[in-house]
Amino acid sequence: MRQPISLLSSLVIVVSLSMVADAADPSDSAATQNQIIQVLRKGLASDEFWPSMHAAEAMSLAGKGDEVRAALGPRLHSTEDAQHRCGVARELFRAGDKSAVAVLLEILADEDPHGHVHACESLFKIGQIGDGVMLRKHMQEGQLATKRLMAAAALARTGDAEALALLRAQVLNEDDNIARIAAWTLAVDGDASDLPALRSRLASIDNPQYQTFMLATMATLGDKAAGAKLQAALGSEDPGIRVFAAEFCGHAGLTTAREALINLLQDENLDVRIRAAQSLLLLDGNDNR
Repeated sequence: MRQPISLLSSLVIVVSLSMVADAADPSDSAATQNQIIQVLRKGLASDEFWPSMHAAEAMSLAGKGDEVRAALGPRLHSTEDAQHRCGVARELFRAGDKSAVAVLLEILADEDPHGHVHACESLFKIGQIGDGVMLRKHMQEGQLATKRLMAAAALARTGDAEALALLRAQVLNEDDNIARIAAWTLAVDGDASDLPALRSRLASIDNPQYQTFMLATMATLGDKAAGAKLQAALGSEDPGIRVFAAEFCGHAGLTTAREALINLLQDENLDVRIRAAQSLLLLDGNDNR
């Protein structure tokens, strides 16, 4: 018969295995961090505009704001499209150039409506409203539903009760696209009291990408079942679903998604790789902003 292992021997084995695991972790972590930065640097240098802005966002998160400012500073003056200028200004702000918010407020007040939605969205994302006057105008008078939502989202971050009420009402909008945008903003502006409405509206949405937005907010607000479904979406064959799932898993704090996100650093889709890198930074606590 095999002799029983003594308690002392068991402890030695456990401690030894623990030491091996601990010794491997720093190296694995360093390799992953290096891979993340490589993905983001390639993304920042990409000709694909919005993925490059997403990479800039994550680079700032990783404490590489100096690289972002060096890359995007010249582009702010050379970029003419108002929507693209919003993206550049927003990421410069996140990278430490606080003067860039003036560009967003200027576009917000421009008579040309081309950049209005993007300006509202960017102000929401960086938590800025200026004096709030133009945002309230766009929220109350805007004919475009998405502009009203994004203006309300920016104002709600400052505690504007009217703006928050508008967002919560629009979760139940019959237009699935409007409902998913409103739901997305509540991941930042809402709280757990929004979960019943989100669950109810999710049941009537057929578009898998829109469902991902609803699940993301529900997971962020504490719905564990939604979190499990969001994590499962990382394996979708649809890159449009993978990219949103990769982005939202980090914001929802889904640490169990870490291994899948590491695998997505080699995804065939650039934006998926970038969003996976950003989520890994969030999950690993690399918030240097």
